[in-house]
Amino acid sequence: MDASREIFWHIPFFVQISLYTAAVVAVLLIGYAVYKRYQMWMLGKPDKRFDNPGKRIAEFIKITILDAFIHRRFFRDPYPGIMHFLIFIGCVLLFIGAGLDFLNHYLFAPFGAEFIHGPVYIYLGGLWNIGGVMVLVGLVLAFVRRYIQRPKRLNTVFDDGVALLLILIVVVTGFFLQGFRMIAAVPNGLTQPEYYVYPEWGQARFVGFWIAGMFANLPETTRLLWYQILWYFHVVITVGSVLYIILSWEKLTHILVSPANVLFKTSRPKGALSLVDLENAETYGVGRIQDFTWKQLFDLDACTNCGRCQDRCPAYLTDKPLSPRKIVQDLKTHWLEQAPALMAAKKAAVASGSGAATNVAVEEKTMVGQIITEDEIWSCTTCRACQDVCPVFVEHIDKIIDMRRHLVLDLAQIPETGESVLKCMEARGHSCKGTTLTRTDWTSGLDIKQLSEEPNVDYVFFAGCAASLEERSTKIAIATARILKEAGINFGILGAQEMCCGEPARRLGNEYLFQTLAAQSVEQFKGYNIKNIITICPHCFNTIKNEYPQFGGNFEVIHHSTFISNLINEGKIKPAVMKENRITYHDSCYLGRHNDIYDPQRHVLQSINKLPLLEMERSRNSGFCCGGGGGRFWMEERLGTRISEARIQQVLDVGADTVATACPYCVQMFTDAIKAKGAEETLVAKDIAELVVESMFPPK
Repeated sequence: MDASREIFWHIPFFVQISLYTAAVVAVLLIGYAVYKRYQMWMLGKPDKRFDNPGKRIAEFIKITILDAFIHRRFFRDPYPGIMHFLIFIGCVLLFIGAGLDFLNHYLFAPFGAEFIHGPVYIYLGGLWNIGGVMVLVGLVLAFVRRYIQRPKRLNTVFDDGVALLLILIVVVTGFFLQGFRMIAAVPNGLTQPEYYVYPEWGQARFVGFWIAGMFANLPETTRLLWYQILWYFHVVITVGSVLYIILSWEKLTHILVSPANVLFKTSRPKGALSLVDLENAETYGVGRIQDFTWKQLFDLDACTNCGRCQDRCPAYLTDKPLSPRKIVQDLKTHWLEQAPALMAAKKAAVASGSGAATNVAVEEKTMVGQIITEDEIWSCTTCRACQDVCPVFVEHIDKIIDMRRHLVLDLAQIPETGESVLKCMEARGHSCKGTTLTRTDWTSGLDIKQLSEEPNVDYVFFAGCAASLEERSTKIAIATARILKEAGINFGILGAQEMCCGEPARRLGNEYLFQTLAAQSVEQFKGYNIKNIITICPHCFNTIKNEYPQFGGNFEVIHHSTFISNLINEGKIKPAVMKENRITYHDSCYLGRHNDIYDPQRHVLQSINKLPLLEMERSRNSGFCCGGGGGRFWMEERLGTRISEARIQQVLDVGADTVATACPYCVQMFTDAIKAKGAEETLVAKDIAELVVESMFPPK
């Protein structure tokens, strides 16, 4: 006889009907809850997140495999990663089992084609037991983490404990129900339960089989009674859990909204900010909750409040008021408070024919300034650590920059040091206020072509403001130029015609100034028919590569560290192996997390040094910011510990005598931090190009 089981054994028909009726009602309630939430999301402004659906779906499938099933992002934090993996995969196995059981009984069995019998029934039962055990182990880890370890990043509330407890009860009662079924249910054609006649049927379902053995000596009527009691209790708890999830939208979001947020994630390059239509925008930034786009409001629901972003944020870790998790959660609370009045006003405006009431004022507290403080907004370095680690792809940076745009363009409010650099860019076309240098002073004695005199070059070397005009950083431009000349590269510079790419203005919230500078640069590049650009600064690299296409500027851009790595590989330069320096490499945020470039720099350093490269714990995509991104390079750091000094302490901790980087901001930030920590005698900060030149042209 084939192994199999009868659905709803000893359960009255009216109970079966009631159960499925409840299921239909639950689905309808979930649909209604989603519809009501949809109305709240639509309080935001339009945002095109349905473009290129084929590519979106393909990307969604890829991310689902990597980040949901393989748990790529979760496992970067091992303990909670393992915990979530066990619960998630265990639940997936149980849901698959329930789904197959439903299909087998209602779609295939009526036509004599049921497939869950024999070995399939036995081994599927074992797989479902494995899933249940995975969930139980994951729940134990979750309880320990939330109520014993209690990490600071977790904001544990009463509902969290209720949700975990309900899942625990559902799984445990499911196992006991399975065990009592083995010793109570009598399959068709038998006179005894399967546990006694065919024990091999149940051994694969090892947990249920073990429980069955514990109670096998009970009288037959008692076994049947307990089976029925457990069945009803299990169903009531399961249905109650579903109702709890529906009534408590916060638990439903994790299941429904988070996966959808991945589907709707931005299609922009990682390093590109959103573009403001300056001519048609009602507001230039976001000062009220309804000024966010619908996708940004959707983000607030998608956030699982896990705190991974907070644990990676360099501002938070150096005692600044900024926490990416808190910003999203505070915005969500404010949105939920404002939503009823906004929806009522919108409904009234539509009824009166005046359109959506986007300008209705319902705030008791201003969103920017009170709900989210200016110190929080200006503390962000836009390093992207928060977004890189977020398992549901919440877009924190766009929200912060939008609030900066509101402060700068709508309210004309910006810290004094930030304002001065914007004025310098507007008046002089560069970000280096107070400089005594010109754009071409660093080229003295190098015989470098200028495009105004010789436009026929293979590459344009875009030195950028820092490497052209700041004394410390000009050494990087000189070193890079010497390498290019040694390799025989036909290159030129814009020289005096070079202007700031505009990156600081955009990150500081002055979108108008950025667009002005970007449009001028794109026109200039096209005027010279520039195709290939070499940059020193990762910020210039990112802006020209990822943001200039928003203005019709599509150029091949390569960072000088990658170019140098290629020259070494091609044998065009042959740097000598240096002495045994203890070198560690600091990943620039805008080269690393924003553009996924990590290996060329390490290749260069390993090719010129005898000793292995020292890797800091926070490196590659887990790297720690220098503190200069997001316009912070020009702003006074008056709160908490200086980020640059915290990073230099990490450098000192690995015993390095040289911290190498590939960004003039980082070099300058670290040079100052080394002095502040009194480590000038034992540690130096240098750009990769400088180290290569030292190996190629050692001092005599």
